[in-house]
Amino acid sequence: MSSRIAFVGMVVLLLLSTSCQESGCYKSQRNQILGKNEYNSKAYQEELYRLIKENPDVDYYFEFREEIFGQSYLVINAFGDAFCGKLCLMVPEEDATSITLKDSAEFQGAQLIGLRYKQHKTDYGSALVYDSVEYIVD
Repeated sequence: MSSRIAFVGMVVLLLLSTSCQESGCYKSQRNQILGKNEYNSKAYQEELYRLIKENPDVDYYFEFREEIFGQSYLVINAFGDAFCGKLCLMVPEEDATSITLKDSAEFQGAQLIGLRYKQHKTDYGSALVYDSVEYIVD
């Protein structure tokens, strides 16, 4: 009986420490560029993309969807080995997954497994464009 209580206590402690780690990540940001810039700035997004490309083991969690000048963006929390940040992905057209994420606030914090996006270069710079997600773990 006492071993079962100890096990449940350890699981609860692990879950609490994981959730605290997520929210505290941005407060303890060690990367100068990510720490000094707003998440939706060009410098921030370029630095975060660079870090993600260098680190193949990144976890993605849906934060929210926002519209800027009529363009839809998914804001995704990205957690790597030694960094975390808010990744802004432009949504080029409506698809089933992005509609689901838009219409349901319950997906906030859901893990996005197999998130795919690509860098699209234009005359005005580059943008990260949402491509697809294999599935959503809520």
